[in-house]
Amino acid sequence: MSTPAEGFERVLSALPPARGRRFAATWWGERWLGALEDGALEPEHLRAGRRLARAGAVGAVSARPGRITAVVQDRDGTGHRCDIQLPAFDGHTWDRLVDVVSAEAGHVAALLDRDLPTALAQDAEAAGVELLPGIGELEPTCECGAWDHCPHSAALGYHWARLLDGEPFLLLLLRGRAERELVAGLQHRAAVRAAAGSTAEDVRGTPAARVYAAAVPPLPGTPPEPPAGEAGPPIRWGGGRSPGEDIDPQALEFLAVQAAGRARLAFAEALDPRHADVPPPPEPTLGQDARRLAAARPGEQILRRLAPVLRDADGASPDRASA
Repeated sequence: MSTPAEGFERVLSALPPARGRRFAATWWGERWLGALEDGALEPEHLRAGRRLARAGAVGAVSARPGRITAVVQDRDGTGHRCDIQLPAFDGHTWDRLVDVVSAEAGHVAALLDRDLPTALAQDAEAAGVELLPGIGELEPTCECGAWDHCPHSAALGYHWARLLDGEPFLLLLLRGRAERELVAGLQHRAAVRAAAGSTAEDVRGTPAARVYAAAVPPLPGTPPEPPAGEAGPPIRWGGGRSPGEDIDPQALEFLAVQAAGRARLAFAEALDPRHADVPPPPEPTLGQDARRLAAARPGEQILRRLAPVLRDADGASPDRASA
């Protein structure tokens, strides 16, 4: 397993002023603020930091494993470089976290959708991995010389909560893994589990040679070509061969686009953690399916072809169905 992404850095542009709004709207942003505020000794410094953060005094933020850095300007325009440090996870802790995330398809889907479910954090905590910082874990330093959270580091902390709200991967970067590295680890773990035949099997302790041998399942063989004369030529868009009198290329292309869209929707619904509790919808009737196709506004030529089915189903006209 790879080591934390030492040397990896992201620079996030400064945000506009945040007057009159909360710094965090997500539960993980609120937890970050809780660690910041519970660990500070001077409430006045927190109040001053909130004023600076609301005024847009925090510049671009550099984020890398274990540390965030920014220049914060005082009200007189003086800039102070400050840092907040959070311990990055070691390799063994990351192994446990990747196990937790990859065990649930809903966890993976939520992260890719820039969400951090409480269930994921709870499962990680049960495995001994604390994703969010605790009291005393946020270590500030600032050029102003303060030894505790000063107004500048507090402003950076409040500003960072706004950034975390929209991108929880930033929290994982602080803990030691870049997004691309984490996704690659999840894909590898999923391949190992699929090859082992069980999504619940723990591969830790398995000899490395066996894991690498099983990580990529064998590809299926190439299907044989149909015997000559038993299959027509494949459709090639833009080719010089006529598709035949009984094939409408425009209608076929429309059906392919509709099928792809419904497949993508079905796949997204299958990844939703609530999918298991929702009964499958009933199969549509021929009339219902024709009405769905007509509602997609396929054009007059295809509507004419759908018209007989719609009339036979319930007397609807193409114009009514596509309204």
